[in-house]
Amino acid sequence: MKVVLPDPVADQLAELAKAVQESPSTLAANMIRHGVAQAAKEGKIRPLRPAEAIVVGWRGAGRPSWLEPYGGDAAWRKRMWGEIVALHGRYPKALAQLKDEWWTEELHTEILCALASWRAELDEKAQDPREEIAFHVQLADYAHRLQNESTGITTTWKPGAPPDDWADE
Repeated sequence: MKVVLPDPVADQLAELAKAVQESPSTLAANMIRHGVAQAAKEGKIRPLRPAEAIVVGWRGAGRPSWLEPYGGDAAWRKRMWGEIVALHGRYPKALAQLKDEWWTEELHTEILCALASWRAELDEKAQDPREEIAFHVQLADYAHRLQNESTGITTTWKPGAPPDDWADE
């Protein structure tokens, strides 16, 4: 899909994109997506049916690999911490607003573990380019969420060795 903007609006979009360190096309796509979602929320258009998620590497037997086994598992935590550090190293811009001690919030822990597991699975076994695109859409959505939550955050996470409260649980 192509969107045509008058030059003054395109200039403003470019200025906004530069301020948030995004490409104008990514910023425009996010703005359009959020505008459509708002219209659906207000009842102006029908809401979208959720798209079927592409889940790689989980076959429904037992607990998904991106969730810690019941009762805890030190080996899982060690592996997952490494995958999250690798994810941050690969996409530092997208995860730049990740706050320190994210692991104390279940929402962030589960999202990061899912993204890290998904990325690892894609690197090892992906065969459909749509899986790659879906991953990047989800990563961009999470980056946007982090950006929105970053107000008042004084310390962002710096990857390194796992903290004691992660390793000990």
